[in-house]
Amino acid sequence: MSLYGALFSGVSGLQSQSSAMGAISDNVANVNTVGYKGTTVNFKTLVTAQVSLTQYSPGGVQSAPRTNVDIQGLLQATTSSTDFGLSGGGFFVVSDQATNPSGYAFSRAGSFKIDKDGFLQNAAGYYLQGWPLDTWDGTVTAATVDYNNQTYMKTYKNENGESFYINDNAVDNVNMRPLNLSTIGGTARATSTLSMGAKLPADAAIGRSEQTNALIFDSLGNSHNLLYTWTKRDQNTWDVEVMPPAGSTYVSVDAQEDSTYYAAGRLDFTAVPDAGTSVEINGQTYTFTDSGSGSVDTINGNTVGTSLSLLLDELAAQVDADFVTAAGGTVAGVSGKSSPSSWVERIEGENSILIRQFSETAAINIDTTGLTTNGGLDPAVIQTGESGNPNAPWSIPALSPAVVGGWQGSWVTAGTSAMTFNGDGTPDTIFGYDETAQNDPRSSISLGWANGSLNMDGGSINTGGSPAITQFWGNYNADDGFQQLSGEYQLNFVSQNGNRFGNYAGISVSEDGIVTALFDNGVQRPIFMIPVATFVNPNGMNPLTGNVFQQTDDSGLPVVREAGSAGAASVAQATLENSTVDLGTEFTNMITTQRAYSAASKIITTSDDMLEELIRIKQ
Repeated sequence: MSLYGALFSGVSGLQSQSSAMGAISDNVANVNTVGYKGTTVNFKTLVTAQVSLTQYSPGGVQSAPRTNVDIQGLLQATTSSTDFGLSGGGFFVVSDQATNPSGYAFSRAGSFKIDKDGFLQNAAGYYLQGWPLDTWDGTVTAATVDYNNQTYMKTYKNENGESFYINDNAVDNVNMRPLNLSTIGGTARATSTLSMGAKLPADAAIGRSEQTNALIFDSLGNSHNLLYTWTKRDQNTWDVEVMPPAGSTYVSVDAQEDSTYYAAGRLDFTAVPDAGTSVEINGQTYTFTDSGSGSVDTINGNTVGTSLSLLLDELAAQVDADFVTAAGGTVAGVSGKSSPSSWVERIEGENSILIRQFSETAAINIDTTGLTTNGGLDPAVIQTGESGNPNAPWSIPALSPAVVGGWQGSWVTAGTSAMTFNGDGTPDTIFGYDETAQNDPRSSISLGWANGSLNMDGGSINTGGSPAITQFWGNYNADDGFQQLSGEYQLNFVSQNGNRFGNYAGISVSEDGIVTALFDNGVQRPIFMIPVATFVNPNGMNPLTGNVFQQTDDSGLPVVREAGSAGAASVAQATLENSTVDLGTEFTNMITTQRAYSAASKIITTSDDMLEELIRIKQ
């Protein structure tokens, strides 16, 4: 009957407007909820099939709530570095537990704080998930990220200490990890680039030398001074020597094409060694013996003083004599270089022996064995080959590419000078190369260390190595580095990128979601990447308590992307996305909903009055 149909149509109106008022009430209540997406209630007709041309059968109305997940909220600046806002489409991947979560959800609420364990947790109790980053180890199957001209990979150490390479298309507890800021600690950065600029005196006499100290840092954050000695060999021509710093085993200066120009090895002693110990240098064994005085006073039977200074003087003299003999008494093919007697020497006050070699075919090989800590020969100081084992044999690498494993190439042509200059004072050649032979003027310095830090030899951490120091003295025919002009020697600048140890000071997040740890020594190290999950139909997701959403059949499966790529949102640090609720709109909707509800109630009361009139007909 049409009256009953009208009655129930009015009831459907009450139900639908009640649903709309419920959505409005939630919107108003969440006007200050970070990342909240307002819900609108649309209406659709409920039609009863008409079976008569003369009678109308009312149906009514149904409500169709719609959460506007795809609407961008206003980003508002905050003062917290762990507040993240998304600008664009997509969601943070979050979980109910930091580790081993029972499931994953998706949220725009980026108000993260550090919990008691160091994990990032938002106001609703959900934990941020993403991809840990580490320096790329060359694995071709690893997912890599380029940042600040360096390559990193998405990886972490599993429970066995092995590197696990992340599948960045998966959302699970194997390929997603939480960010934990309490495990960062401190860091140090080894020097990998060194730039210098100076004015060498053009009117200096042949043979005059000038010195420059350059500060560098090893991988443990220890500082060292590289002492450069510039010597004028001819008009517009200069050579360079580099002193191996204390704690190093060797230094080599390599030209632009990895050919060695200069190398020096170093032995450090802390006290007079025990009788019976020996050192092998350049194939010659030197044994420290006791003639009966109670302490070492002979080397290979030759009497020396009992003090360390006198002993080193005699050792240096014997090494020098052996080297000259091995080289045939001359330094063949090296024009204008130091005499052989200066190639092997003791550094006054350093308790050291320095073995140096220019571009020469004769190799100096130092291979010492049998040294112990007894009597002051400390392998920790004298380049031990096995840390913590004082009886382990140790050696300084040979100073020839033909002998040293890992050194590639050959010596530069004998007689080649470090730098030659044009008539206007700008560099003409560097290690014999000009812009036509080698357009990149940068050279390199390799260093071995005895203090436990990584060797700067161009190797990998798996072999105890790290990148060599890239050295820049200026461009060819330019005045941006070394110059040769009249007047006194003048150092213009020395700059390098190493740092001492620094404590963790905070984080910085880029627009592409890369989390960089900041340290108080100026080092910045990428440690994590925040992914963004996108859906074909985000409005089809199912909302859950805590301002998070679940995927559904209507939303489709998540596609995990790097922030800012392929339509995914970019990350804004120290911002929060405001609720999309507009109070003016909600209050207006509240008025119209109230009126519609009242009108629907009038349908019911009017239909009731009509039914009552119908009943009175019978009376």
